[in-house]
Amino acid sequence: MKLVGLMSLKIFEDEVREVFKKHQVKIYSEVEIIGHTAETLAQYGWWSSSMARDDLYSVLYFAIVERQLADALMADIAELQKLHPDAHPPRAFVVPVESMI
Repeated sequence: MKLVGLMSLKIFEDEVREVFKKHQVKIYSEVEIIGHTAETLAQYGWWSSSMARDDLYSVLYFAIVERQLADALMADIAELQKLHPDAHPPRAFVVPVESMI
């Protein structure tokens, strides 16, 4: 089993959900997050949670799936990145799940 984690700007949430739908991922989670740019750090010296103009409203998705499905999801996310190369495209990672109850 693999844990697929995916971070995306909120504006791409429909496209990301379509990837899960396409691959029939029936169970996954979404958590709204606020990302910060390196400019926030450079300007204020720390990752400020109160500097709204530098905030990037994002969503963190995660799903635990079989390896083949994780590979397919990653391939589709790579395609989304090609569609949006200059707009903070979705980013994904896969990590092994050693055990699950």
